[in-house]
Amino acid sequence: MGVISDSGILKLISEGLVDFAQSETDYDSVVRQVNPNTLDLSLGMHCRRPKENTTPFVFGAPHSTGDYWELIRMDPERGILLKPGDIFLGCSREYLRIPKDVCGQVFTKSSLGRVFINHMMAGVIDAGFEGTITLEFKNEGQHSIIIPYGARVVQLQFSRLESVPERDYSVRKNRYQGQVMPEPAREERKDANGLAETVAANVEQFFDKENGVPRDGKTP
Repeated sequence: MGVISDSGILKLISEGLVDFAQSETDYDSVVRQVNPNTLDLSLGMHCRRPKENTTPFVFGAPHSTGDYWELIRMDPERGILLKPGDIFLGCSREYLRIPKDVCGQVFTKSSLGRVFINHMMAGVIDAGFEGTITLEFKNEGQHSIIIPYGARVVQLQFSRLESVPERDYSVRKNRYQGQVMPEPAREERKDANGLAETVAANVEQFFDKENGVPRDGKTP
């Protein structure tokens, strides 16, 4: 498995790596985002801010996204403000169609890292995935930072697989295929032996019976 260089990335683009009909950008802009061995991705119009909610939810179990995240349409003239410690979910302007023999890895742009904006490295993109890329950012620094709409915020490195997977992302039970908005964590699919549902049931029992703590997480 080898890292794909600029000429290979340009070839992927010409073969449909970026679906421009579903992207917020155009061919010429994306071609200018090609680096020696990565492709820059730019910040899209929509983002999600966390809501104030003290109610715990179980990772992997069903829960209401709207209870925890507010979907915002960014003002392209103003960008998004991150104060120290702030987090948000963004998405790429580019809608990608990853080939079945290619995978990707997302890295923070070094210039963004130098102002201590950190991408949380949930960054492996499986072969066969299609959609925008959800980006998880946090301001780890001491200063407030505005990230403009369309700023190049991450870089995507592609690797060619040694063979086509028996079950690429498009044919397995997946949670994010075709996403166009920044997507928070979704529930695990039921082919995961019901583990998340079991955990959720155990947590509910813990709250309700052992400690008598209400399920909203607040003390009586």
